[in-house]
Amino acid sequence: MAKKPLSALMRLRTLRFVTQKELADALGVTVNTVSNWESGRSIPKLTPFQYKTLLKKLEITSDELPDHFGPPSPMTEATLDNQ
Repeated sequence: MAKKPLSALMRLRTLRFVTQKELADALGVTVNTVSNWESGRSIPKLTPFQYKTLLKKLEITSDELPDHFGPPSPMTEATLDNQ
């Protein structure tokens, strides 16, 4: 069985050894909310404070923040495979 590709948010979070709970607590949301972002079930709607906190927690700049937090879509994967 093929592994599902990690979402951009999950990849950034795990590279920094940040748990879903730690990220949720820092942003003032629930673990379920972070999970929904990572799975693509919901789209983050962050306040400016939460946005800045997210960047600090993940140790990234705004330019490094992905446009989409969920897993890559099949269309994106197919496009990347053909390059």
